[in-house]
Amino acid sequence: MLVLGQREFTWYALLFVSGLLGAYGIAARTMMAEGIDIVYVNVLLIFVALGVVIGARLGEVVFYQWSYYRAHPREILNIWHGGLASHGAAIGIASVLWLYARLVVRKPFFWVADHAVIGIAFAAACVRFGNLANSEILGKPTSVPWAVVFDRVDSVPRHPVQVYEGLWYIALCLALLLARQRWAPPQGVLSGLFLVGMFVPRFFLELTKEGPLVFAGMNTGQVLSVPLVIAGALLLGRSGWWTRREV
Repeated sequence: MLVLGQREFTWYALLFVSGLLGAYGIAARTMMAEGIDIVYVNVLLIFVALGVVIGARLGEVVFYQWSYYRAHPREILNIWHGGLASHGAAIGIASVLWLYARLVVRKPFFWVADHAVIGIAFAAACVRFGNLANSEILGKPTSVPWAVVFDRVDSVPRHPVQVYEGLWYIALCLALLLARQRWAPPQGVLSGLFLVGMFVPRFFLELTKEGPLVFAGMNTGQVLSVPLVIAGALLLGRSGWWTRREV
């Protein structure tokens, strides 16, 4: 908990907002460089914020806690209780980006997505560090030297999986930014790289997390990562960007 004057803020809330603002700054820089008015970037921030919160909440309800919320539907709106799910956020963001592309900026969907995913990777890192501060998304017990004890949970040393993911997402953000600046890839490539770069590591990092197996020896996070990895691979295959040669 951080106290500023007479107000108290949780580190999770501060990092969540910081992630959104950082994503906004990155999108503003890349979109305005192509002549897009700042007003459109401001509207994009609103769309993405709504997509994150609504999608992540519904993802938690449907994918992780359906049996509970089916019996307690009034608690679905209590986003401060029960958590948010990143796979649901991915679906929510994709949905609002499609609406934004079609109704607001009137650009192709993948033009919008390619401008958004760099900042989204940064925001995802901030959220994971917020999870660390909240002692959420626990790793499995381990004896590695960098193990973390979450005192609010128990006294067991665990994998700091939030740190693993957070650092990886920062690296992904920088890699996507570099790819955009150095190679100017075709539309859809950055989105494909984002999906593959986000959810292939996520699939394997799930092995270090606590949680039940739900299908074919995989937990829920792994199962939900598979279609997103496939979607990213299809986008990259569709572009054939790595086979292109200068003539």
